[in-house]
Amino acid sequence: MSLIRTEDPVLAMLGVGQQLWEHEDGDQFVERLRSENISAPLSPRQAASSAEDLCDAVWRGIQSHQGEQFHTVRGVPFTFQVEGSVIWFFRGRKRVNRKLTRAQVELAISRCPLKSAAEIRGLMDSPYLFALLMDRRIRGQAW
Repeated sequence: MSLIRTEDPVLAMLGVGQQLWEHEDGDQFVERLRSENISAPLSPRQAASSAEDLCDAVWRGIQSHQGEQFHTVRGVPFTFQVEGSVIWFFRGRKRVNRKLTRAQVELAISRCPLKSAAEIRGLMDSPYLFALLMDRRIRGQAW
């Protein structure tokens, strides 16, 4: 009788993604998710003032184009409204009942340029956010 040794797929993942937790422990991560402030702690590279300038420039672009029509990758038309540091999306006259915070926008900016909305799937309203960030009216020449 030969013993067939199969490796546990969960145990095989031990150590995978370790760099994701360099700047934040698991408890802080869970607390951040529960508070809707899902921006990750900044790495030294992200903390540079040029990154802050980019986020400010993109946010100003978002503010200046609110009310204009945009389209998702699938062609769905939408508009949006900025209220303080929150964006509300609208399909027609109906508001999408989830808010997108500036912190989430900044996290998405840190991942730009994006190839698809899947790269920001964990963020609120990722199809709309992707459409915004990839529209030249918002991104300009940034990426």
